[in-house]
Order: sequence, then C-alpha cells, then structure tokens
Amino acid sequence: MRYTLDMVHFSLPTRRGNGILILVILIALAIALYLMFGNMGGGKAYMGEVKRTKDRGQEMAREIQVGQMSMLIAMYRESNKKLPKEPADMESPGAFNDPWGKEMTLSFEEKNGKTVVTYHSAGPDGEVKTEDDKKYTDTLPY
Repeated sequence: MRYTLDMVHFSLPTRRGNGILILVILIALAIALYLMFGNMGGGKAYMGEVKRTKDRGQEMAREIQVGQMSMLIAMYRESNKKLPKEPADMESPGAFNDPWGKEMTLSFEEKNGKTVVTYHSAGPDGEVKTEDDKKYTDTLPY
C-alpha cells in the first residue's frame, strides 16, 4: 500500500499544565517582590524592616558593651581610688576594643557630682579624626 500525504496524519504530543506552571511561577515572583519592596508605597518594605531590626540590635549591643566598660572603670576607681589614664591600666585586654578591633581612648568629666566617661573610637577606617569616628558617652554607676 502506498501512502500519500493526505492519508498520513501528523500530530504532536500535547503537554497539559504548562499554563498553570507559568502562573504558579508568576505568583511566587509577585510574593517575593512584595516581601522585598513593600506594598506599593502603602507600608514598610520587608527588607527595610530587616535592616532597621539589625541596626537596633547593633545599637543595643553597643549600649551593653558601653555599660560593661563603665562598670570596669567604676570597679577600677573603687579599688585604686583614681580613674585610669588609659584602658591598659585596667588589665582587661580587648575589653575596650571598638567593633572593628581597635582600642578606644577614654576621657572623663565631672558633671553634677557624677563622672561621665566618653569613649572615642576611630571608626571602621581605623583613622582618628575622620568623618566615621564614633563617640560613646556613659555615666559611671558609682
């Protein structure tokens, strides 16, 4: 038997569900974009909230560290009857390092019968007297 072109039927296999897969991918992408960039200006973006939370956590850790350093200075003053001239006087290696691993300098001032200590950090660049220097102030507990 001879086959002619009009006798042969060609058909390609059809795949079902391709449209649903694309729809699922688009919905997942929309959810991810919504979480990252917020709800079209009506609220706060998720990533912005993550950054603010991280910043608050770092600020809280800094406050705890400053409180601990002030406690060490107060204990030194109590046992030596004087304030330290530099962190090395207290024999606490690393206790007065800034978040970038450099030792901070100290200065003291009497205000209203209380001793206020100021911690000076060279900041992330490690250079003193630049724009990124940090200064932390606390009152000694006793």
